[in-house]
Amino acid sequence: MRIVLVCPSNMLYMPYVSNYEKILKESNVDYTIINWDRFQIEDRSAYKYRDKKIGHKRNYYDYLKYKKFVLEKLNEIKYDKLIIFGLQLSYFLKAFLLKNHKGKYIIDIRDYNQIIKFFNIKKLIENSAFTVISSPGYRLWLPSCQNYIINHNTQINSIKELKPVSIKSKYKKISIACIGAIRDHDINIAFINSLKNNDNIKIYFHGQGDINKDITNHIIVNKINNVMLTGKYNKQDEIELYSKSDLINLLRYNDGINNRTALPNRLYNSPIYGKPILAYKGTLLSELVEKYKLGLVIDSFVGIEDKIYSYLNNFNKLEYEEGRISFLSEVIAINQLFVEKVKKFVNEQPTQ
Repeated sequence: MRIVLVCPSNMLYMPYVSNYEKILKESNVDYTIINWDRFQIEDRSAYKYRDKKIGHKRNYYDYLKYKKFVLEKLNEIKYDKLIIFGLQLSYFLKAFLLKNHKGKYIIDIRDYNQIIKFFNIKKLIENSAFTVISSPGYRLWLPSCQNYIINHNTQINSIKELKPVSIKSKYKKISIACIGAIRDHDINIAFINSLKNNDNIKIYFHGQGDINKDITNHIIVNKINNVMLTGKYNKQDEIELYSKSDLINLLRYNDGINNRTALPNRLYNSPIYGKPILAYKGTLLSELVEKYKLGLVIDSFVGIEDKIYSYLNNFNKLEYEEGRISFLSEVIAINQLFVEKVKKFVNEQPTQ
């Protein structure tokens, strides 16, 4: 049995690939990863593709070149089964998959892309062994099919892994942190402006993203002194970043399909580390925050300071503890179904 995983970016930005690797290693299955080293940060290898650009952004012609590279690799070795990540690669490899590998591939979808409008993805999904999605909300914009499996963006396996809830009895100084990829320009600028130069509330952005420069420029031009960007961090430092935070920034407007339906890593990490979330009404993630009592959901930035102090100083620890256990127990059970499904896929001998 030989399996290939075809990835559209650096492994650093695709932590969910390790979910498959763990299963493949435990099953002693021979596998190869083909990926696009967009930031030129990985060791060179025959299965890593580089072009002359550095960064996330690529156009249609860049994808055509990567498609050519991928097909050359796929034709060099006869792989029994394939795992394809993302809508873009699904589009570019659709003909190859349908011609050569019906029922022997997995499509893994972690976000929305407009390319879905330009091909018959339903046919590709119906002919997959199954299709993995990272949010149940994706069913709203994907075709109606029976073979979707959810894999939440977390690797927690047991409620025993939860860190204690650490909440002060009374708050005077508050630290609010965005931990991970820095994105969602408009809402974060609005948030910063609503609390700018507040002596009691510090706003942190830990991580790298497309809007770091914009935020830096904004706070310099407007002479804002209570916002700090710390840049890229090591994964092992994540627990300390959460422990130093009182509230986790998970603010997103509902101004796009992805924002309305995606479930980002922080939705899981925050309750794992025992830290409440700050979210904005109108998204699936905010609905889950409200349903499971995982934090504070706002519908405007008017009076935001009072809302934050009121929430933290009247924090219901018992309600929060019950909510996070209920939420993460459900997530763990759903992810276990994903593990069982992938194990069956990688261990079943393909029919000719």
